[in-house]
Amino acid sequence: MRAALALTAAIISLGLAAGTAQAEASLAGHWRLDEASGVTTVDAVTGSTATLSGGAAFGAGKSGSGLVLDGGTAAGPLTVDTGQSFTVSAWVALPAPCTSSCNLVAVSGDGVRSSRFSLAYLRNRDHPGNWSFSVAEADTDRAPVTSAAVSGVPEEVSGWTHLVGVYDAQDQRVRLYVNGSLVGEGTTLNQWSGTGGFTVGAARKAGVAAGFFPGSVDEVRFHGDVLTHDEVFALYLDQV
Repeated sequence: MRAALALTAAIISLGLAAGTAQAEASLAGHWRLDEASGVTTVDAVTGSTATLSGGAAFGAGKSGSGLVLDGGTAAGPLTVDTGQSFTVSAWVALPAPCTSSCNLVAVSGDGVRSSRFSLAYLRNRDHPGNWSFSVAEADTDRAPVTSAAVSGVPEEVSGWTHLVGVYDAQDQRVRLYVNGSLVGEGTTLNQWSGTGGFTVGAARKAGVAAGFFPGSVDEVRFHGDVLTHDEVFALYLDQV
C-alpha cells in the first residue's frame, strides 16, 4: 500500500514538474516584484524596467516582497503580442470586497484609448463580487467588452488569490482560472494588439487610468502562448 501511494505521489510530482517546465518555455515576462525599496522593478526575463507611481510601494508580497498599491500603479513594457494567444497571471490580495459597484483592476495590457485585457475584481448588478478576465474588442473610448470570463459566485477575497487569464486567438476564447481551477470562459470576436505597455493596479478607459486596485499584487507573469489546464495548475502549486 505504501509503495503504491509513493508511486502515485511520484507520478503526480513528475506531472507537475513537466507542467511547470512547459509553462516556463513560453515565459515572456516575469515581474517578481521582490525589490525591497525604490521606484522601479525589473523583469527577470528581459531585464526591462517598470516604474512605480501614485503611492505604490514595495511591501509584503505572496513570496518575499510585492507591490502594495493603495491606488498607485506600476507600468512597464508589455512582452507579449495581445493580438495573438497569450496568458497573464498574478497573485492578488484585496483588503476587503467592494460594498458597491466596482471594477478594480490588478493587471492590464493597454492600448491608446482602452485596455486590451484586464484581470480584475468586479461587482455590479450582474456580478455579486467576482474575479474576472476581460478582453476589449477595440481600442476605442466605448470599446465593448463582449468577451469576458467571469467567475459565477461571490469570491472570498481574504488572503492571496492566484489569477490566470488565457486568451486563445485560434479558438477565439478567453478563460479565467482562480487558484488553479477553471472558473469561467467567454468568446471574443476581434483581434488587436495593445501597444501601450502593461499596468499593475489600473486599466485604461477613454485614454486615462481607471479602476485603481486598492490591494497588493505579486509575481506577475506573461506567457506568449495558451497555457493548458495542467500547466496553470502546476504554476499555481509551484507558488503556493
